Amino acid sequence: MGKQFKLKKLSLIGTRKNYEVIFKDGLNYISGPTSTGKTSILEMINYALGSEKHKNYIEIGQSCIAVELEIEIKDCKYKIRRKLFEFNEPVAVFAWNSQSNTFELLDTYEIDIPSNPKSLSAFLLEKLDLSNIKVAKQEFSFRDLFKFSYLKQTEIDNENIMGEKNWQTSIKRKPTFEIIFNMYDKLVAELKTSLKVKNKELRELQIKNKGISEFLERIDVVDLKTYFKKRQYAESNILEKQKQLEDIKRTNNTNDEISLSLQKRIVNLKNSIEKIEKDISDQKQYLNKLQMLKNQYISEVHKIDFIIEGYKTLDKYDYILCPSCLQPINKNDDLHTCSLCGREKTELKIDEILQFKQDKKRFIKKHKELVEFIKREEKNLQILIKKNSGFKADLLNLEKELLYLQKDYVNPYIEQIEQLNYEIGELNRALRELDNDHNLFIELDRINKLYDSKQQSIKDLNEKIKNTENSSVNRDELIKDLSGLLSGILDAFAFPKLENAYIDEKTYLPYVRGRLYRDLGSLASVTLITMAYYLAITIKARKEEFNHLGLLIIDSPRKNLGAKASEEGFKDEEIFNSIVRCLIKVGKDYEESIQLIVVNNGYPAFLDKINIIKEFDGDGTKGLPYGLIDDIKN
Repeated sequence: MGKQFKLKKLSLIGTRKNYEVIFKDGLNYISGPTSTGKTSILEMINYALGSEKHKNYIEIGQSCIAVELEIEIKDCKYKIRRKLFEFNEPVAVFAWNSQSNTFELLDTYEIDIPSNPKSLSAFLLEKLDLSNIKVAKQEFSFRDLFKFSYLKQTEIDNENIMGEKNWQTSIKRKPTFEIIFNMYDKLVAELKTSLKVKNKELRELQIKNKGISEFLERIDVVDLKTYFKKRQYAESNILEKQKQLEDIKRTNNTNDEISLSLQKRIVNLKNSIEKIEKDISDQKQYLNKLQMLKNQYISEVHKIDFIIEGYKTLDKYDYILCPSCLQPINKNDDLHTCSLCGREKTELKIDEILQFKQDKKRFIKKHKELVEFIKREEKNLQILIKKNSGFKADLLNLEKELLYLQKDYVNPYIEQIEQLNYEIGELNRALRELDNDHNLFIELDRINKLYDSKQQSIKDLNEKIKNTENSSVNRDELIKDLSGLLSGILDAFAFPKLENAYIDEKTYLPYVRGRLYRDLGSLASVTLITMAYYLAITIKARKEEFNHLGLLIIDSPRKNLGAKASEEGFKDEEIFNSIVRCLIKVGKDYEESIQLIVVNNGYPAFLDKINIIKEFDGDGTKGLPYGLIDDIKN
């Protein structure tokens, strides 16, 4: 019933090159030391799928300008392109054209709430047959659904699954769980309301389509196919008639002095076109460099904020493990010494804080001025492009004029040459008219794609309503099955002293040893239970094709486990090995319906290399890239 959502390829669009990660079905394992870009891969996926913003990744900011994510929803491929560090800019969505084997622009969408039909969330939910649903008097969002597919490193052991402790963040958690398993009481009614909205949107697209189509019919061109056919016909005729002129010139005497001046002008114009095209290329490179500088200004502002606020904030915490390498820290009882580096603590002086704030204002001002400067330079680029188009149009006219001037041949060829020149001129005029209307063809083609896509969405939604009405989900049986899965997964994880593991029928939260997961007093146990909980929901939902994405992303499954674990029962390395074995089995058993993305520092020797899609070594000396951005210039 539910459509599977697959990741196909992540691309960071760089100024030197692109950085790509290709995903496959089943298990996808990403490994490497700290600070090699493993987590940034997941964050870029999250950002492309509508997260409000991304972290200030310095190397990415210095090297990349945009992120592209290729996805597949029920055999339909899409590409999402979003600018980096430009959090409010619209997102471009492209659809795969199987005939041309390319992605073509479908539409642009905003990062906004799903009640906005032009939001990315609304687009994704429509493709999943879950749009226009209200839960807890709020719009159901793709981000609500994605929470069940993305287990962050900071959330895997935070004793607060999906913000369940706070009603503000958890108010949509239970309804989303119910939507995933078709238990939401209002689901059918909401889907029927959505169907009405989609039919209205389809009619609006139909009106747009009709208006453009009627105009194109009046100019005797119905679709892009006809346009290309007419253009090809005109171009081939021009080439044929030009060849006839050349044949006449070769076999008859001509006076080259008449056209010599015009030929020189044509050569000069071609040189001008070559120069301006180089200027256009240089201007584009210049704009890319300005974009990198703008990203650096943002980075400097974030650094200053961290310097000013970070000291007092971080000093509140008593660190047990190093936040970088996760190694145990030797306990230091001296209140005047930093627990991380062992150096004497020094507080910022007032004049230092004021200086930092002045620097921050200066960077913000520079960033604002640079944004305006970039806009002006983008206008200059458009001027160059327009000027180049003008040069090319002048060149076409001069070449046509040259053909007209070369008429002083000996009879009986004068009349034939004049006729050929006239016909070539008419064909060139027809080509210019076709090119002027080309944007209309592109827009019509795009609207046709949107119309077809909307029609398919309505068809799928009708089918979903029918299936949902005919399905009967027994809540008690479902919770029982989920509890069995949870217990089985924890057993496969080699969870110590496992007993009485289940999912509560009221809160939908996991319990182990008869206690709520966060009441066990062990971060290692929270890590295992949280992973097992997410995995159980994913497996159950995809077994019966409920409304889960069929995608599960896990960052740092080894956290709090192994030799670094603070609890004795979780120090056994076999626990982590058991987790990996379980993930391998799930990836194999549900290869067609579940996609697992796992990021961790290292992996067991028994993990098949086919499951490792990216591996970094941190220094580039082991025949592996040292990180995601593997060509950064120091």
